[in-house]
Amino acid sequence: MPTPDELHGSVTPDRDGWVAALRQLTGPATTLAARGPHRQPAGSSTADAGATWFELVTRPLWGLAALAAGGGCADAEWDSLRDALTAAVDPDHDWYIGPPFDRNQRLVESAAVGYALAVAPHESWDPLTGAQRDHLAAWLTRAAECTPVDNNWHFFPVLAATGLRAVGIDTDPATTRSHLDRLEEFALADGWYADGSGNQRDYYIPFGFHYYGLQLAALGVLEPDRAERFRDRAHRFAQQFAGWFAADGAALPFGRSLGYRFAQGAFWSTLPVADLPALPWARVRGLCQAHLDWWWQRPILGEDGLLTTGYAYPNSGVVEQYLTVGSAYWSTKFFAALAAPADHPFWTDEPESPRVRPGIEVQAAPALVLAQDRTGDVTALAGQQGYAWARGGTAKAAKFAYSTLAGFSVAAGDTSLELGAYDSTLALSDDGRHWRAREDGTCTVDGDELVLDWRPWPDVTIRTRLGFTRYGTHRRTHEITTARALHTAEGGFCVPWTDPGHHPRGSFAGTGHAEVTSDGVTSAITDRSDSDERTGTVLVPIAGTNVTHPRTALPMLRADLPPGTHTLICLVTLTRPTPE
Repeated sequence: MPTPDELHGSVTPDRDGWVAALRQLTGPATTLAARGPHRQPAGSSTADAGATWFELVTRPLWGLAALAAGGGCADAEWDSLRDALTAAVDPDHDWYIGPPFDRNQRLVESAAVGYALAVAPHESWDPLTGAQRDHLAAWLTRAAECTPVDNNWHFFPVLAATGLRAVGIDTDPATTRSHLDRLEEFALADGWYADGSGNQRDYYIPFGFHYYGLQLAALGVLEPDRAERFRDRAHRFAQQFAGWFAADGAALPFGRSLGYRFAQGAFWSTLPVADLPALPWARVRGLCQAHLDWWWQRPILGEDGLLTTGYAYPNSGVVEQYLTVGSAYWSTKFFAALAAPADHPFWTDEPESPRVRPGIEVQAAPALVLAQDRTGDVTALAGQQGYAWARGGTAKAAKFAYSTLAGFSVAAGDTSLELGAYDSTLALSDDGRHWRAREDGTCTVDGDELVLDWRPWPDVTIRTRLGFTRYGTHRRTHEITTARALHTAEGGFCVPWTDPGHHPRGSFAGTGHAEVTSDGVTSAITDRSDSDERTGTVLVPIAGTNVTHPRTALPMLRADLPPGTHTLICLVTLTRPTPE
């Protein structure tokens, strides 16, 4: 049984190393799934217990089916999964999870089953008995007919139908075509998609839209013109998406479902499956390897070998309400490349280590301006709105900046600055006790800057301008018109704090400036306002609010504003020594 310590280090950078990594992750999950729904660990989720167990059953299929498609073997895992899967869809079995229905979590997991039938029928279908096939076919047929949420979920009935057709069961082609047509209506510029009717532009685009589109194109089940459109969008998207990864392999922590962890890199691993050289194969492989190695150095496994709930460490408080024990195994999508032949250039070319490419890039579709500094870390200035429906949804998309080095913090409450952990945002209070930050508003891309208009109260309007002055520094300008007196607290980036004691030792705060250095990382915020002088302070947020670091310290600027018009300006820096 693997332990958390066994993840430390790196994955052997060859195909066998990836196979070993996948099996280390899926072995404990498939063993547990085969014990039935009543043996799953306790967890909280908006889904019912049948659906959460079915996540644990099906999500490892994304990796194991890819391995089987490429000729790999994982007999023990498949034996466990077949036992659990066939029981889950058998109406006469005690473990039956019930039929899929419209906009239900079971529909999500049907996609993994369809994928497994399509790419690895010799493991997922051929060994089943006649009755088991009948039950699975009936259950998956129902999934192919369900109505999905109107976003990336349209892929799920398509994948269910694709799997059925792969094993000789007819489905309605008009229904599949209708879903695919709707998915293409979400296409935006530069290879991006809108994930539904909102402005959500995050990892669901690469590990949702592009991942599924390229898989379907590779299976040859799309009309040639449609397949080419999916491939073209993915090619254009790759040019921007590379900027979301730091030189050390860390991906930008931003947006929803970060608990799926290295699914962040699944897009790169899907390119060889579709034989789409959107970037040189050596660079694609290097991006994948660095990303996997970064995760392999994080404490993300429990003592039982299962992936924990959280991001860079176990922490259910920073993930959405729909994540539980089996959810994290969507991360096995990362191993898609195992379906590509062993002689594919992705596997045979020498991986190119990610290079430091200092520069600034505007990505209009997701409303981001990204910069890589001279250490290879990435900072993104952001203009999206928060997700009102998701736990921590404001923190995950509506802050001013996000960083591969600093992560970001999710508020544990609003009755103190420590609970709010207001990094990379301007927190406001009209009573000195309850705080709020930007949640929504509009964003305009103005050259290489973002202009945000937001209204935290009906009688308070704020225009915020964000832009980089150099790669490690960005400027924030807030034009505030308020009819009420306001307390303000503006945070820089959090730094990890591992020293003993009650306050970080490497900190300084005074008039117009605050900074803190810990674990070799320095975060600073400096006031540049012409009036409304602000005072610096170093705050210690509640432990466990940051997605990357369990304990953090945060430099802030404080000021009280009377009713009227005010302009607050600051410079924010985040640095660490340049690697030798």
